Amino acid sequence: MSGLKTLMDSTEKLLAAACVLAFAIMLGLGVLTVWYRFVIQDSLSFPDELIRYLFVWLVALGTAIGLRRNIHAAIGVFVQRLPAPLMRGALVFSSLCVIGFLAVVFYTGWHAAESAASQISPAMQIPLIWLFAAAPAGAAFGILFTLEQLVKQATLPLADLSADDH
Repeated sequence: MSGLKTLMDSTEKLLAAACVLAFAIMLGLGVLTVWYRFVIQDSLSFPDELIRYLFVWLVALGTAIGLRRNIHAAIGVFVQRLPAPLMRGALVFSSLCVIGFLAVVFYTGWHAAESAASQISPAMQIPLIWLFAAAPAGAAFGILFTLEQLVKQATLPLADLSADDH
């Protein structure tokens, strides 16, 4: 189990690094765009499009990281007041619902990406599959991280279980 945790930690760090890199590029391109428009009195065609695409990826991967770190929106007050066996059941049910939702996002995102494979972005001239692939990629990592939480919820001793394990 320790090797799996190391793999999950490494995956989260890699995703976080990708998010930081995407944000840095977005910031740099935003400053560059403003510089070109107001100082040089010219405009670049690609930065606005790339910023939008990077933002989509940032949200998709950042959501998966949020699931792993348990920083997503949750109503833990109700769950915390349940007896331990019911708390476990509520947490497991919640995780199964999240996995179900993410499976739908993965499935529909995959089909959207496939249908966009032949389309080309207007400014950068890249296949739009790269944009649409963000949804299934983020959903896949979200499922992976939620499965990790589900195992923890199902195996932790009742005394160690809390609503923060969602």
